[in-house]
Amino acid sequence: MATLHDLLPRFWNKRSQELEEFFDNPWPWSKMFDVDVKENEKTITIHADLPGFSKDEIELALDEYSLTIKASRTAEKEEKGEKYYKQERSYGKVERTIPLPAEVIGDSSKAKYEDGVLTITLEKKNPSLPDRKHIPIE
Repeated sequence: MATLHDLLPRFWNKRSQELEEFFDNPWPWSKMFDVDVKENEKTITIHADLPGFSKDEIELALDEYSLTIKASRTAEKEEKGEKYYKQERSYGKVERTIPLPAEVIGDSSKAKYEDGVLTITLEKKNPSLPDRKHIPIE
């Protein structure tokens, strides 16, 4: 039968691992990433922050009115020391669908990934900015 003395190291190691995981990702339910959507007369440009991913781990899906960005990764980490051995695996997936402000031409789309930022340029089908009216706030 295990004594309290025997159980403490296991308890401490489990809590230590949970605390370490929390600081690696303090908000696990927020699997969103930041995007900027810019529009001019002829194009829509989207900048998505995806640090830590390689371009092979990113997938784009486009229809006429929305763009879906998916990224997933698998990482294995192995550490060896004088009196310890540790191996960890982590898996992560993020996904976001962005509604587009105008209809786009999919065949002329361009994407570039550099320094953790994905830049997507989409050509509009009807190149013009919609008329926008300002609504006064009372």
